[in-house]
Amino acid sequence: MPVLDNPRHERFAQHLAEAKTAAEAYVLAGFKPNRGNPSKLAHRPSVAARVKELTSHYAELAAKTAITSEGLVQMFDDIRKRAIESGRLSAGVSAVKEFSILTGKRTERYEIGTPGEFDAYTDDELERLLAERRARLGFAPGSETPQ
Repeated sequence: MPVLDNPRHERFAQHLAEAKTAAEAYVLAGFKPNRGNPSKLAHRPSVAARVKELTSHYAELAAKTAITSEGLVQMFDDIRKRAIESGRLSAGVSAVKEFSILTGKRTERYEIGTPGEFDAYTDDELERLLAERRARLGFAPGSETPQ
């Protein structure tokens, strides 16, 4: 489907495809705020079809540019091979390090704080501090990954 003839309708459709609300898209497209018109415009067949087209286009672009673990592993393996072939062993070592982290064969761990910093805390206090930090980082209780 080609670009809509009405430039404001086109901008409205683009904003809807970017997951804006109809009311937000309406104002961003250059219309005066209104309670009912954004919904009416969004349901126009030409606008709805354009939004559908743009949404699928954005989804295709996202899929093409998505960085997957498999893609990164392949990339670092290629870099590792080329580094070794060219005699640049330090570059090869760096690629192997990244490769091992990506595949879960190596875990980077860092100690934060000074030695003995937590000695004054009881186990209950340490559990509470850990729970608070995990909550600030976005982890659900009992979850191993952030939300």
